[in-house]
Amino acid sequence: MVPDAIPRPIARICVTVVGAAFALFALKSFLSTVFFALAMMGVIYFGFIALNKDDGPKGGGGNASVDDSLEEARRIMEKYK
Repeated sequence: MVPDAIPRPIARICVTVVGAAFALFALKSFLSTVFFALAMMGVIYFGFIALNKDDGPKGGGGNASVDDSLEEARRIMEKYK
């Protein structure tokens, strides 16, 4: 892979440096792709949430469900007293 005119220790160092540079490039490319995909998923998610805010449950009785839950919890507690 390396000519015989180059001493073996220097050739080994050069091959190691080239291999490390390639590994660093591959790692950087992989991480860049992963972070780009995560960022795009986040943007799409927040866009979806922003565009579908009005699709929630209809009606203004938000406290009724909380009151029902509290009443049910009280009944269960009374049952086990």
